[in-house]
Amino acid sequence: MVQLGVTAGFDEIVRRHGGEPDRVIEASGLKPAFASAPSKSQTPQITLGAFSSFLRAAATECRLPTFSVEFAHAFDVRSLGAIGYLFQLAPDLGTALRDFCAYFELVQDNTEIGLETHGDLARITYSVHGGSPEDKAPDAEFSVAMLAAALGAGWSKGSDVCRVDLEYRPNWHLDAAPAWLKTDIRPSSAGNAVLVPSKMLDQPGCFADAYLYGVVARRVVEDHRNLATRRSFVSMVTEALTSGFSRHEIELTTAVCIANEFGISTRTLHRQLALFGSNFRDLRNSVMLHSAKELLTDTENSVTDVALMLGFSETAAFSRAFRHLAGQTPVQFQRSGRSPRNLFARS
Repeated sequence: MVQLGVTAGFDEIVRRHGGEPDRVIEASGLKPAFASAPSKSQTPQITLGAFSSFLRAAATECRLPTFSVEFAHAFDVRSLGAIGYLFQLAPDLGTALRDFCAYFELVQDNTEIGLETHGDLARITYSVHGGSPEDKAPDAEFSVAMLAAALGAGWSKGSDVCRVDLEYRPNWHLDAAPAWLKTDIRPSSAGNAVLVPSKMLDQPGCFADAYLYGVVARRVVEDHRNLATRRSFVSMVTEALTSGFSRHEIELTTAVCIANEFGISTRTLHRQLALFGSNFRDLRNSVMLHSAKELLTDTENSVTDVALMLGFSETAAFSRAFRHLAGQTPVQFQRSGRSPRNLFARS
């Protein structure tokens, strides 16, 4: 999941290039997310695929293949919330980057940002776990360019960026890279990274403020602690669902039963899951699909047997649900002879 704050300010860029922001939102399917009002306890989140669709839709609307990097250059890192302010208020670039690496999961999960130093060079790496190359490529272009731009805002001149590595080849020609990113761009690299002189890590920031940094740091640490708590809650719900499906006690996999098991109301259950960008229906479907694949892997089980074990009164209903979630019918899955280690894969 990606924090919706990463789209902040896109409308100005789109209009500047003759596009219409509303058409971008409509084309990328993000209208419901933009319509939801942020609250103090919940920041809207979107999937990696939705964010990549947003970037592609904006590029199409503006007829600008390099939209992702143009947007990254104009992006205000403070739009990321407390972690963005922490980055700007840090005493030096090394501290700013280490904080960014440690707490970036507050902005986007299943993502790692790392900081490595090798002699005279420092390497800021960016990688996303899971997702298709089609979805990861636009996100990587934006994120790596955003890091490169952020290094030039309040820290140094953009020319200090020595090299940019991209895991995937952009759909625009490298000569079309904007002037601010005129550096050594290497597509089809082993990973995504921004390389700068290691001496930059000791450079103080223009906006460094020890007092405000301390205040924001405490907020970020608390947010990170809460994130771990919410993740633990999602894991516990998943385990409870898995237990019910594995014992074929389907009545125990309803929202009411799961809520009762944790001693909370169903409303609280749904609210707590939503805080981490999750929802009960998707969790239950995911666990049910995994259980179905495990049962179907045992060739002694017929599709009808599996349907009954998972609480379906009709085989046809199970087949429809399985096909919707897995992209193929239960019979096709059985014939494919998949091994258990691939059970979570979607065809």
